[in-house]
Amino acid sequence: PPMLACLISEDLPLNVVSKLAFMFNFQDVFSLGGPPRLCMQLFDSENNSPYTSSWSSGFGLESVGVTQIVGMHCKDGRSLEVSVSISVAPGRLSNYTKIVRICPRYVVVNHLSQ
Repeated sequence: PPMLACLISEDLPLNVVSKLAFMFNFQDVFSLGGPPRLCMQLFDSENNSPYTSSWSSGFGLESVGVTQIVGMHCKDGRSLEVSVSISVAPGRLSNYTKIVRICPRYVVVNHLSQ
């Protein structure tokens, strides 16, 4: 689908990015001896679904330009994987801001007729 392809694309229009993006900040003082690491948890918010993943293992922000695979386990035995790519913000923000892009690891499109 064109909309899904646009979301996975590297060149998203600014109006789409602004609707999908959120910002967060953390202090380096909470790091225990190494670079700060992020953890994520996914949940299904549709129809009051009970599906929630456990927290992922930590991944770092220092690997700019490398796509990482982050896995999480659900309480019902499922395993969820997403790809995480990190890039540096353009312009004056490049010294202070990194962009973390989270996408599905697999996208399956059924082109079979019913």
